[in-house]
Amino acid sequence: MKFAVISDIHGNLPALDAVIADAEKENVSGFIFAGDYCIGNPWPDECIARICALERKYAVRGNEELYLKNLVGKDPRTWTDGQMQVTYWCFRQMRPEHLDYVLSLPAAMDLDFDGMRMHIAHSSQAFIGECEHKDWSCLKIVEKYGDTVVTPELLQTDMRRFFDGDAPFQAALSRLENGVYIFGHTHVQWCYASPDGKKLILNPGSCGQPLDGIADSMPYALLTVAADGSVSVQLRRVPFDKNAYLVRFRQSGQWEAAHVWSQLVEQDLLTAREHTYYFLRYVEEYAREIGDRQRPFSVPTWEQAFARWQGEDK
Repeated sequence: MKFAVISDIHGNLPALDAVIADAEKENVSGFIFAGDYCIGNPWPDECIARICALERKYAVRGNEELYLKNLVGKDPRTWTDGQMQVTYWCFRQMRPEHLDYVLSLPAAMDLDFDGMRMHIAHSSQAFIGECEHKDWSCLKIVEKYGDTVVTPELLQTDMRRFFDGDAPFQAALSRLENGVYIFGHTHVQWCYASPDGKKLILNPGSCGQPLDGIADSMPYALLTVAADGSVSVQLRRVPFDKNAYLVRFRQSGQWEAAHVWSQLVEQDLLTAREHTYYFLRYVEEYAREIGDRQRPFSVPTWEQAFARWQGEDK
């Protein structure tokens, strides 16, 4: 059996369509989704509709789905801050049946195919603790590579070499039962197999917003389970015209309704590197500087901080 493993779509329908089309050419048996379907890009409802239309799929929820859950039953008249604008906009776009679908997804899932056990969660913390996050998060990608051109080969070689010698990771791996462990969240594509091939760690990367420094392509993975229970992985990246995509993005309702967030997403997409975290840290410092204690951040503080962060404060 062959599965397309996809994570962190973040409302990017063109990327999702491109990845699904590529997977279907490979005659996959089904799809595995590791969460974060909405918030970030301007087609959240359409992404859920696309997933729901797939005949054979297995999906868990991500942390972004919890932001939507927290708005259920709340009074929209109170949604006046700047910081959460993109979440409010996303929530308003969701059809009730699609919102119900993503909120009903389990946090984790175990599957069994041909004797091979698969464990699916949104974050690797469910399986290997902080081993990935402390050294290979999207923030660490920025620290390690800066503006260096990153290739899939360079990234996988560096990560393999690191984890081969990382005692905490090897200890965590040894404690896992045999099987495949699938997750997303960091937006960094990688996989690692134990020497005997009986344990496989897999992060397919972010289909909709990759932050592993590899530009102009959108990642996912093909996971093949043989009749004898052995597994193999192909890390794939689908070519994607980001500039053409951004023309559509800038014409979307989200661009107008959540302009700061949309510009941050644009920067992330163009560079395949994290920007949002650094802005959130900056706006916190700015709010303290001007004595603004409101959280989430007000519209003026949010927008003024972004303007200054870009060096365009007038």
